[in-house]
Amino acid sequence: MIFALIPLLTVFFCSFCAAQSSNYAPFAIALPAFSKECLYHDLLDANDALVVSYQVLTGGNFEIDFDITAPDGSTIVTEKQKKYSDFLLRSFGIGQYKFCFTNTHGTALKKVEVTLEMAKNEMSDDQTEKPEDLITNNAIEEIDRNLNKITKMMNYLRAREWRNMYTVQSTESRIVWLSILTMGIMAGISILQATIVHFMFKDRQRNYV
Repeated sequence: MIFALIPLLTVFFCSFCAAQSSNYAPFAIALPAFSKECLYHDLLDANDALVVSYQVLTGGNFEIDFDITAPDGSTIVTEKQKKYSDFLLRSFGIGQYKFCFTNTHGTALKKVEVTLEMAKNEMSDDQTEKPEDLITNNAIEEIDRNLNKITKMMNYLRAREWRNMYTVQSTESRIVWLSILTMGIMAGISILQATIVHFMFKDRQRNYV
């Protein structure tokens, strides 16, 4: 019974560490064709840093336009025809930042997964800490970095799975419509041939009578 509980406890511990190591949750937005959606986030401290990442999951060629606007109205980042990207935003002033996504490439509805994560402030007074505390903190930070790497890799693989599945579904739909069109053309040609043969023999029979 005890050995049966070990995997459950391991999963619970990993989930708890992942939850504690990250203070963000990705969310998805839908971008219809030729539309623009903007998100807003406030930075209240000059030492704050924000990690911004996005990836297109479904829709056409998986390409969108993205730009970041600072509180003073200046454009910090402008990207064109991107499938995914990752930024560390800092030292651009205190206030409200605007993150805009534009779907101007293709006519398909696109699903975009966005992550806004407050970066940790690693400024600390290491001289006042004990050696054993430093070792423990370094080990915790290493685990945290590894968990973040695993999370980002899983998100990337999931995004690739979404794109591949969308491509498969789109290809299947095109094959079905192509098959229907081919069948319709073949039926039309057959009817046209039968009609031509019918009229040819009908006119010949009238001429000989």
